Amino acid sequence: MNKNMFYGILFVALLSSGGDAEEAHGGTGGPIGPDRGVFALPPILSAITGEDEGTWKVVAGVDFSTGDYGDPEDTEILYLPLDVSYTQGLWRAKVTVPWLQMKGPGTVIGAGDGGVVGGDGSGEVMTESGLGDVWASLTYGAEIFPAEWFYVDVVGKVKFPTADDDKGLGTGEFDGTLQLDFFKPMGRFSPMATVAYKMKGDPDDIELKNVFYLSFGGDCRVNENANFGATLDFQQAATDSSDDALEVFSYLGYRVSTQCLLNFYGYAGLTDGSPDVGGGFQVKMTL
Repeated sequence: MNKNMFYGILFVALLSSGGDAEEAHGGTGGPIGPDRGVFALPPILSAITGEDEGTWKVVAGVDFSTGDYGDPEDTEILYLPLDVSYTQGLWRAKVTVPWLQMKGPGTVIGAGDGGVVGGDGSGEVMTESGLGDVWASLTYGAEIFPAEWFYVDVVGKVKFPTADDDKGLGTGEFDGTLQLDFFKPMGRFSPMATVAYKMKGDPDDIELKNVFYLSFGGDCRVNENANFGATLDFQQAATDSSDDALEVFSYLGYRVSTQCLLNFYGYAGLTDGSPDVGGGFQVKMTL
């Protein structure tokens, strides 16, 4: 089984109830899209958890970054993601649909979690925009360790290649990620860490390698409404022509109400595999 077939099957398993069931009820059958998959989340998680009700969350954000990535010309990326998630019991399913605009010489392909450094870098600065790659993820709050040790989330992600690869907005291939998130509440302070393995699809014109991602940091709760934190993030280079990425990331969160949380953040790159600077904000709403 090739990578694209594997990721496609995993994507459908995460976000659909199966084409055969739909066809039996007079539908068209076939793989379900991410937009329709959002509405399939409650019955899927109900079947897994045995619970009837869950919680919907919507997150809208703006992210802007700029950096030269070792080139004479900078690359500027404006990334506007919209997340819709559904949590039930220990499970959480999420779909991310982004819009992006990229201005640069073509060294950076795509944005967000699926962006890679190592394009042809022709030197001609161009501006392209459009739909980015859609991401689907499924998270399980694993209870495999005593709570006094730490908590761990097991995460599986699939990138659906909806971005236009001819414009350099994506690679045009499926990607997959297996991830472990660790955290331990210690009063107001909570250390946290992430270990991930990212499997990259291979476009025709560039060879991409699977990479490891590591992140270490901590969160500090100021009061019931405010918290802040910082992490040091490392990711291996996906191509032989680019550097590993190393970034310092910091954030400030403020809860406006029980339903609304604002999150402001910034980051700085320490290598040519990262943007020089970037930042943004998110608005998180519980429905």
